[in-house]
Amino acid sequence: MKIEDIEKKSLEYAKTATPSCVFGDFDKYAIADAFEHGANWRINSVWHTTADMPTKSGYLAVLCYNGIMETCHHTIGIGFLEKTLQGYSKWAYVEDLLPNKQEE
Repeated sequence: MKIEDIEKKSLEYAKTATPSCVFGDFDKYAIADAFEHGANWRINSVWHTTADMPTKSGYLAVLCYNGIMETCHHTIGIGFLEKTLQGYSKWAYVEDLLPNKQEE
């Protein structure tokens, strides 16, 4: 995920959220709510349903219906994945789950 995507979503959220102000300061509960909303959005934004096929080659984390997670390598142009994903509920690119290294 690119930092631009996060900035775009934060601006979209800011348009819908209306935190209360107390003596010129934002209410701490509104800030906590915004943080929680952003964290949940970030976690959920990397997961795809099995109706969406990966568009690039790489390692995938796949979530089974029974809650077990596995990894597999997907290569564009090899058709086994369509059949393989039938036993899974969601998938994500492993690189999207790794910590952001931009600040280091």
